[in-house]
Amino acid sequence: MKKSTIMLAMAGVLSAAVVGAHFYANQQAELVVQEQISQFAEQSELLIEHQGSSYNLFTNTIKVQSLEIKDAAEQQVLLNIGEFSLQGYEADKISEFTEVKLANVTLSPVLAAELEQQAATLAGTSYALTSSLRYNPDNGNSQFKSSVEADGVVGVEFNFDLGNSAELMATSLEMQQSTEMTLEQELQMQSKLISAVQSLQPQTLTFAIAGQPKLDALVTELLTNQGLSKEQFQQMLAMQLAQVPVSEEAKQGLSGFAAGLNALEVNVSVDEAMDFNAFSQQVQSLAADPEALEKFLNLKITGS
Repeated sequence: MKKSTIMLAMAGVLSAAVVGAHFYANQQAELVVQEQISQFAEQSELLIEHQGSSYNLFTNTIKVQSLEIKDAAEQQVLLNIGEFSLQGYEADKISEFTEVKLANVTLSPVLAAELEQQAATLAGTSYALTSSLRYNPDNGNSQFKSSVEADGVVGVEFNFDLGNSAELMATSLEMQQSTEMTLEQELQMQSKLISAVQSLQPQTLTFAIAGQPKLDALVTELLTNQGLSKEQFQQMLAMQLAQVPVSEEAKQGLSGFAAGLNALEVNVSVDEAMDFNAFSQQVQSLAADPEALEKFLNLKITGS
């Protein structure tokens, strides 16, 4: 048999194997989704209905399409979710990257009508939510990232980098794999979790707001509900900032965002490795010296 024929035959076999594996994985994914939805329904007063699910072997991503979140008692739809995706989740080990995404989330007419009284701009838009965790087992560092976007209105991001997170990851995996526990075991697990959290070392924190075209309308709505105009709000903010002992750069960042509603970013970083207890004690000791505290936190605020 010619080499080219052998190559084609092998390619065909491999292609068939991949297709078969994907088909099997999709079947298994649907079973897992149904099981998780059933467990969620048992533990809450909500029901979840969905149109279908799929699994990608190459990216280790499961996707669930067209979800409806309902009130179990009244069978009333609360939320619609265009797509839910989970990437990188591992049931039996610590994943180095896990990401959850919710796309095209919309409020039901009932919830939208309630929210419309306070913020019509938010009631009529769709939302996207993303949350991810990246973990490096070699050095114990982890990166938490989360974002929420109200389409056409505003995007908000919160990122947190931590060191010494190996204990937290191990404890989380242990909790994930635990089934039924006695009260004593639950208390022991809670104690381990608290200890793991306290041993984390804060490294950097970033909070950011990205204004979109309808953000001005949202701010106007919220201020009007409080009986304020934008000019009055900016005057009040200026008076409050004058009494806050932070650098002029930080004040300019906040006032710049209040005026422009384009972008705001707050950055904090810690130069020395210290756990949360030591970090909290250091912050408390510098509370009476705002300038030293701002320097310790490497606080940077920019806005426009």
